[in-house]
Amino acid sequence: MNAKWAANIEDLRRIAISYLPLFLSEFVETGGGSGLCIRRNIEAFDRYSFLTRSIVDVSTLSSDTKIFGHRYAKPFGFSAVANLGLFCRTPGQADLFLAETAKRENVPYILSNHSTNSIEEVARIAPDHVWAQLYPVTEDRITDSLIGRARDAGLKVLVLTVDFPIANRSETARRRGVSYATGADWSRWPSILADLLRHPRWTMNYLRSGGMPRMGSFVEYLPKGSSGVALGELLCRIWPKNLSWGDIERIRKSWPGRLVLKGLCDPDEVIRARAVGADAVTVSNHGGNKLDCLPASLDLLAMVRAAVGPTFPLFLDGGIRRGSDILTALALGADFCFMGRPALYGLAAGGRVGAQRVFDILSDELRYTQAMVGCPDCKSIDRNAIMDREQIRSGIQDSSS
Repeated sequence: MNAKWAANIEDLRRIAISYLPLFLSEFVETGGGSGLCIRRNIEAFDRYSFLTRSIVDVSTLSSDTKIFGHRYAKPFGFSAVANLGLFCRTPGQADLFLAETAKRENVPYILSNHSTNSIEEVARIAPDHVWAQLYPVTEDRITDSLIGRARDAGLKVLVLTVDFPIANRSETARRRGVSYATGADWSRWPSILADLLRHPRWTMNYLRSGGMPRMGSFVEYLPKGSSGVALGELLCRIWPKNLSWGDIERIRKSWPGRLVLKGLCDPDEVIRARAVGADAVTVSNHGGNKLDCLPASLDLLAMVRAAVGPTFPLFLDGGIRRGSDILTALALGADFCFMGRPALYGLAAGGRVGAQRVFDILSDELRYTQAMVGCPDCKSIDRNAIMDREQIRSGIQDSSS
């Protein structure tokens, strides 16, 4: 199937998985463990159903949303995903494709600081739609440099990812013999070679592009001409950093724009984040990549909203695969939603065309859901518009007694 004919995100996922070698596709599908938390993120949305209102004028539908003074066309955007150049059908262009789509459709794109393209390259395309993501590293001079470069590039929002105190543990890397950081364990060459030969289009694209993509924003911190593997080794030495609240306060003082803390789930930490100057928090379990034993991001959203009150901006990241998922998250208290894997699927399925198709699918599904449930304006939806399984079950029981 061609990406432009994909009917939904699952279609794009299937195309992407068939294109990628197993050492990449399995990591995408399972994260750091068996994939249980990733599935939990997705399945959490299935616990909710809309209480539809039928006699409503939906001839005009509104889904625009104002965040940080900017009115975006939709209440969702592209989340930060590292190393997208490894996945995209056109290596070296992934971050640029998402920035182009974000600008064209007036939605935000969070650029990973582990991106293939540099902050400066991507900011030139869409300075008003690109947000900078930051993983602080153990060398403060590099962290400060990355912050300064985002500021100098004209970016206005910094998304500080706070939920990775130690390096990712990948069962896929151990099983398949290929790691982002150390490359291939060629003592296992028969199985690696077989994997590459079974996915010839990816392999040819990889070879034509020069091999392991370099992380554009980190190139200047190594000697000129260093390889992608050398950049990976640098990151292994300096990332991640186990953050303290003192680190958060220091970054808050050095960053003049809006600051979002991503990866908080505990209501007490969200309250403290607000107290130290965060402008918003993204409720997230890191896309299910950390541990299999974490709750779904969606299941934490209502609890966090109750703790911080109705006015503090909360974003949701994790599990979104449908436009109806976005409306569900808004009903449970999110002000905005971000999604990472759908964007990755789109890029792997069709490059620039796939990136656009992801936006079109989610946008069309969102509008369709709004019309069908009687929600002419996304901003008006609240908890009263949805029912969870327990509410439905108790209602059925009450009616039969």
